[in-house]
Amino acid sequence: MIGSNQSPGEAPASPPAEPSPAEPSPALPVEPMAAPAPPAPRRPGIFRRAREWFWRGRTLAELKQQGRITEPRAQDCLRQGWVCAELAERALRPVPRVLAGATDGPARELAREAVTWALLAERALRADGSAPASADGADLLALWAAAPAELLANAAGGEGAAHAVQASLAVAGFVDFAALSAEEQARQARDLAVFARTLLANVEAPRVRLDRIYLQRFLRSGGLLFLLVAVAVAAFSTHSWNERQRDIARGRPYRTSSVYTGVGCHSPDQDCPESPFFFFHTLEDDRPWVEIDLGGKRKFSAIKIVNREDCCGERAVPLAVEVSNDRKTWREVARREDTFNTWYAEFPTVSAHYVRAISLHKTLFHLRRFSVLR
Repeated sequence: MIGSNQSPGEAPASPPAEPSPAEPSPALPVEPMAAPAPPAPRRPGIFRRAREWFWRGRTLAELKQQGRITEPRAQDCLRQGWVCAELAERALRPVPRVLAGATDGPARELAREAVTWALLAERALRADGSAPASADGADLLALWAAAPAELLANAAGGEGAAHAVQASLAVAGFVDFAALSAEEQARQARDLAVFARTLLANVEAPRVRLDRIYLQRFLRSGGLLFLLVAVAVAAFSTHSWNERQRDIARGRPYRTSSVYTGVGCHSPDQDCPESPFFFFHTLEDDRPWVEIDLGGKRKFSAIKIVNREDCCGERAVPLAVEVSNDRKTWREVARREDTFNTWYAEFPTVSAHYVRAISLHKTLFHLRRFSVLR
């Protein structure tokens, strides 16, 4: 064939094979996605933890939600049970000894009654408070059967011991009990007395825990209050001590424009038992004053004046504080126009030999304290 590149004798070339559709690859196993882990519970902040440690509010609320601490009839049953348990122990160890013979029988009956009261209290706490008013007529074995097995086993010291106690309780009367050997009578009386006390304590445990929480709340809150008061007192004492150390007028002599006879302290005292509300008292003068001799030129930058404490504080104002070196020329450094209990005034540092407080009108003049602070 013209134009053919095929050589003579060669087989004709086969047409190119069409590509076969790709076979699907085997599917890979898909692992299920793990469920997200629940978020960790958020830990309470330090303030809440501190408040819970002091106040025990959450613990107290959880205990009250159990409903095993507030049933009045259950508490009455427990009180009766503890009386019986105490009498049983006294019967087992009478002082002086009973001359008529052993007291195991009465002690055992008292212990049985104590167990009955404990189980009545447990039923009242567990149900709706429908315990009978007395143990008379209460079926002890029925109460035992209805009580939580764990409670009985814990009080007896194990399940086997609880079955032994149950067998002892099944001996109901004095006649059947008297038929037992003396050793068995003593054992039953002793074991039932111990079991009764333990059972009463276990039933009463939530209320005891409640009392402890209240005691902890009282002690911790009281301790915190005491600590705060102690810190406040210490801070106040430190401040007062620092102020006394700064007061250059303390122990310095003073004089006044006039003297109201028979009242006030004697210079240099600003505290005296005979005058607890003011340390000086003038007559009714025009611009009365009290002057303190600092003993030489001293530098200071503040004053603190405490007004008369029982009455008449308005007499002192308007009030000025003046300084001088020669008692002739005075310069004002502070002034107060309105009535006060305590007046603290600061001003640029001055150097003076004398300082005085002067009321700027005609009046009786008296102050409780006059401090000059460097």
